[in-house]
Amino acid sequence: MTEILFPLMSGDPDEPGVLLEWRAPHGSQVAAYQVIAEVTVDKFDAEINTPVAGTLSWVVAAGDEVRQGAVIATVD
Repeated sequence: MTEILFPLMSGDPDEPGVLLEWRAPHGSQVAAYQVIAEVTVDKFDAEINTPVAGTLSWVVAAGDEVRQGAVIATVD
């Protein structure tokens, strides 16, 4: 199992971010380096890629506020 983390995107790691959108459905097969989500911190957006291929399992939902560095999904 590989954990996908919300990236550290600001100078203050305690500043929360938001998972804007999932680009791959929960339970779907994903390829290595596929874009799976879009996140934001203080109006700075970024795409999240998965480092491995496998089955994607969401840990948080789109629109949720998330701590930077927190697990947002796993790939099995």
